Amino acid sequence: MKLDAPGLEVADVRLDLLTDAHRPALAASGAVEAMWQWMPVIPTGTNFKAYFDHTLADASTGRSVPFAVTRISDGAFAGVAAYLDISRTHRRLRIGYQWHPEAMRSGVVPAATALALITRARLCRIRRIEFQIDEENLAATKSVERLGAAREGVMRSYMRAAKGTWANMALYSLVDMEIRTAMTLLQDRVQTLQTA
Repeated sequence: MKLDAPGLEVADVRLDLLTDAHRPALAASGAVEAMWQWMPVIPTGTNFKAYFDHTLADASTGRSVPFAVTRISDGAFAGVAAYLDISRTHRRLRIGYQWHPEAMRSGVVPAATALALITRARLCRIRRIEFQIDEENLAATKSVERLGAAREGVMRSYMRAAKGTWANMALYSLVDMEIRTAMTLLQDRVQTLQTA
């Protein structure tokens, strides 16, 4: 099993490798405006084209695996997510850049996306899953805490954000059995949301 293998589906959600074909849907989705305050500065500029090109270039090196999320029932663009900082030697990676349209945030899409990502990582023998979150992004920190991720600390002034500030990044992780526990929790959440 490979991290970027096709067939990554859970419930009503499918994750496909992000390609240039997804550029128009992402540009029109509202993701850019919503994510802008949390994105790091990159050397090539702080505009949508620069970020999208940077994402595809980074993926071509194997350092990341970005996904476009689709809601299967109607084919709607349902967001983005990525594996980042992949180390196959040390069996670790980071999950990041997960974003969903506001209308889909309270439904099954976010939980199913997280379940798909964590399950695929475990099947690929990943032993450590990290999350680095701007300390000011309370919704995201609460979300990973609900998974049972351990807060390991804060990296102060870790990165310059596109909005012009210096971000303190909270570091969370799931290791070994915590990964299985998170998967069980997410499976229950997906099942509950599907029957609601």
